[in-house]
Order: sequence, then C-alpha cells, then structure tokens
Amino acid sequence: MFKRLMSLILTLGFAAGAQAAATTPDQALRGTTEQIQKLIKDNYKTYRADLPTFYKAVDDVVVPRFDVPYITQLVLATHYKAASPEQRTRFAAAFKNMLVRAYGNAMLDNYASIQIEWLPVRVDGDKALVNTSMSSGAGQKYAIGFRVRKVNDDWKVFDIAVENISLITNFRTQLSAEIKKTSLDDVIRRMETDDFTKAAPGAN
Repeated sequence: MFKRLMSLILTLGFAAGAQAAATTPDQALRGTTEQIQKLIKDNYKTYRADLPTFYKAVDDVVVPRFDVPYITQLVLATHYKAASPEQRTRFAAAFKNMLVRAYGNAMLDNYASIQIEWLPVRVDGDKALVNTSMSSGAGQKYAIGFRVRKVNDDWKVFDIAVENISLITNFRTQLSAEIKKTSLDDVIRRMETDDFTKAAPGAN
C-alpha cells in the first residue's frame, strides 16, 4: 500500500527548484508540476538510459518540496524522542533516498498521462490543505489531498492522503510494527539498502 501511494504521489512531481515562494499553497504546488513534467519530457531518453542521473534530478527538484525533518518526526512518532541525533539524521536521509530510489520510475512511466484538477484550498494560519483530483491515462481518478505548512515563507508538504488514506499514518503504523519486531537501527539499515519497501507487505 505504501508503495502504491507514493507512486501516485510522485508522478505529480512537486518541486521547489529555483522558484520564489508562492503566495498561496496551491501555487507552490501547481506551478512546479509543470516544471518537473517538462524536465522529464526534455530529457526522457537520457533519464531512461541513465537512471542515476534521473534520481539526482528527482533529489534536486522534487525532494525540496517535502518537509523531510518534520515528516521524520511525524513518522517516527514516539520513537523520535528515544532516537539519538545520529539515528534521526540517518532516518531522515534514508527516508528521502527511499523515495528517490523506489518511486522515481513511476514519474518516468506516468508523467505525460497525468491530469490534475486543482480544487479549493483550505488555509488555517501557517498550515493548509490542497485538494486535487488526479486522472491517469487509464481513466482512473483519485482524490489526493496535500497537507502543507509554511517553512521560511515557502509551502512544504508534510502529509498526503490518497482516497483519504494518509501517507504518514500508513507508514508510521508499518514502521512502528517493524521497529518492535527488530530495532530502529535495523529498520534504518534496511531503508538505506532499499530492503524495507521490498520486504514490506503490499509493497508491489
């Protein structure tokens, strides 16, 4: 389930790039969608032939749109306080790299077929909910909501719900069960070597 959610999410390709901070949350997401789609279109053959180059582009362009430090706290939940600074740093890096490694290919496969309808935004102070309806080339539609918060005058994603299924809640539950079975260090090691998503139930 986690891999399916992230495949849907990353095909949207949110990016920070060199853009100035947008005035509204949906502008922060909407404009950058076209940016990453154009980048893939212009370099599609190169990226297909050289995946490390593509993953580097995903890391540079897509990852900055996510509030990785805050996501780390939310995902680790009660384990965050018990984690050492080194474990927190390693987990954040492993989580980021896991997204790049495991789900970058979904962007290559679907970037040209995704259609997005941007729905009204709900803003509550420095946090907001950006609702969208995403259509795939196969005619399927998905309701996707992006929870964002303002960080240094820019809007960054900290949770995503696909058909009301929260990415954070889903992964936190899965991660907590794995930590209880083994240890946080073991889970981090498996994330660093890409073994975590491969072995996780429903990963395919």
